[in-house]
Amino acid sequence: MTARYLAVKALVRQEQDGYANLVLDAELSRCRPPLESRDAAFAARIFYTVLERRNLLDWTLDRFLKKPVRKLDAPVRAILRAGLAQASYMEVPLPAAVNESVKLARAFGKTSAAGMVNAVLRRAAACHPRPEDFPDLSQRLQTYYSLSAPVAKLLQTQYGAEAEAMVAAFYLPVPTWVRVNTLKTDAAALTDALTREGCTVEPGPWANCLRVQFPGSPAATQAFRRGLFHVQGLASQFAADSVQAAPGMRVLDLCAAPGGKSLTMAQAMENKGELYSGEAVESRVPLLQKAFVRCGVSCAHPFHGDASRPDAALARAPFDRVLCDVPCSGLGVIGKKPDIRYKDLDGLDELCALQKKILQNGSKYLAETGRLVYSTCTVNQNENQEVVAQFLRDNPDFAVVPPENLPDQARQTPYGTLFLPGTAGFDGFFVAVLERRT
Repeated sequence: MTARYLAVKALVRQEQDGYANLVLDAELSRCRPPLESRDAAFAARIFYTVLERRNLLDWTLDRFLKKPVRKLDAPVRAILRAGLAQASYMEVPLPAAVNESVKLARAFGKTSAAGMVNAVLRRAAACHPRPEDFPDLSQRLQTYYSLSAPVAKLLQTQYGAEAEAMVAAFYLPVPTWVRVNTLKTDAAALTDALTREGCTVEPGPWANCLRVQFPGSPAATQAFRRGLFHVQGLASQFAADSVQAAPGMRVLDLCAAPGGKSLTMAQAMENKGELYSGEAVESRVPLLQKAFVRCGVSCAHPFHGDASRPDAALARAPFDRVLCDVPCSGLGVIGKKPDIRYKDLDGLDELCALQKKILQNGSKYLAETGRLVYSTCTVNQNENQEVVAQFLRDNPDFAVVPPENLPDQARQTPYGTLFLPGTAGFDGFFVAVLERRT
């Protein structure tokens, strides 16, 4: 099986099964013999480039097709999208992109479409759409930037003309940020270790944060296997640091998986005290435990629990710090999760209600002089500022306090700190620090 064949196969399946990363991983794991790492990476690039540009690819292809892309057989549709993505956005020479696409049409049993694939790709690749081809902002967001109508409408309504710069940032290369595991090493020693493994390492904007270019997967390094770091975005690190966990504290992370914030807080605690890390999906709890073991964290207690329901066991002894990193729409991390581009946003009201329940429950576990932190990886104001505003109306004894070490890139609002995507390597993120009034 070739990389292109696997990418097309994954694209066909992704239209049916949802989550892109799971679909691609499943196809790669089923491939026999397995693809070489370089071919697997090429397949992934095709797959994700199509997802990132799908609406624009379809708009371009439709100009040269007798019937819309959406009405074509699924394999033909995927072959056309993949071929155009390679020629237009992956610097693959046009003859190679076209010829390989024609071969794929035959390999998928669509020989009758081979001539059409050849002709349409050659013509479509000569078309170079620009943002100004879509004078209406709504249409530009949906077509040029490949967003669903509901996502485009929400961003335009809440951010106006600023929405375009925001969504354009989702196409920027995503830096890999890592957090130094201070339980085992320091920034200088980790930099040396990673450099010896062929990585390019630069200091991050604060202590124990590094920007790393890995030659392959971060998990493939000896430094990772030895538990010397974990991968964590800048905004996520900021959220964990805003908790201000310290040695000897009792700390609660209500929505902990995959565990990055818990690891950062455990390191701030110097492994002294008690860290309870809850996760609603039971199958993910072992992932937390695995991360703690790898990083030498002994103060943490992973557990299965639904953060939206009151837990009498957690309420028995108050916590000094509570983090509510709640489930959200993910509209701040579209650059990492392209599936989110095409969300219909159905159920958003129910999601906001869930977030409010989790935050309210979190406050019940908090010591009188404790700190409560609410965070999301979305830029949707209804999930961010409005959730906190409602909490403050219901709990007038609480107030928002400014977080320590606020980065210049942050945007402070009356209800918390907002990061817009693409700002100096930050994801779209929201963090509110809440304490009782004195």
